[in-house]
Amino acid sequence: MYNVNAPTFPEYIDDEYRHLSSIRLPAFAGMQIVNGPYGSVSEPGASTGDTHAASDKSLDPKVFQTAILWVIEHDAYIRPMLFAALVEQYWEMRDLVIECLIDEDPDDVVPKIENPDNLAPLCGLVALHIGGMTAAGEPIFGIELGCNWETEHGAGVQFEGLKVVESGDAAVAFSF
Repeated sequence: MYNVNAPTFPEYIDDEYRHLSSIRLPAFAGMQIVNGPYGSVSEPGASTGDTHAASDKSLDPKVFQTAILWVIEHDAYIRPMLFAALVEQYWEMRDLVIECLIDEDPDDVVPKIENPDNLAPLCGLVALHIGGMTAAGEPIFGIELGCNWETEHGAGVQFEGLKVVESGDAAVAFSF
């Protein structure tokens, strides 16, 4: 999330609309660093998996913290599901991106991929959005990404526990 300064989890702050905390998802290390406006690349190199967690301010802070902890503990399971959910979107957008390139090499911006994990260096974590908990006690959350194939609208995947509910642009990650 661009221009956010929040304490390290389990601490959090409230702004006018949301709870905010800084977190690290180690399984997501190595992606782009996307702390620029609208999830744009903010510096070269690979990320450490640092990002921000956010939820609507009306969400019980204990639910916010419980959901974040669950995601941190399950990030190694979430990562492959996230990238698998974005493959179809990537292939659909790739041709459109290539048509718009002027001076860039398509293999640098939107290369052909052989498996879902090949998307990792083409995107970066913008935020983890917490929507609450299911009746079964699983977190409802979304992961918002900045990505090469959709620089304006980003990408997002919404989950209920370890089940992908929806994938699409960044709004999917925070529209609960």
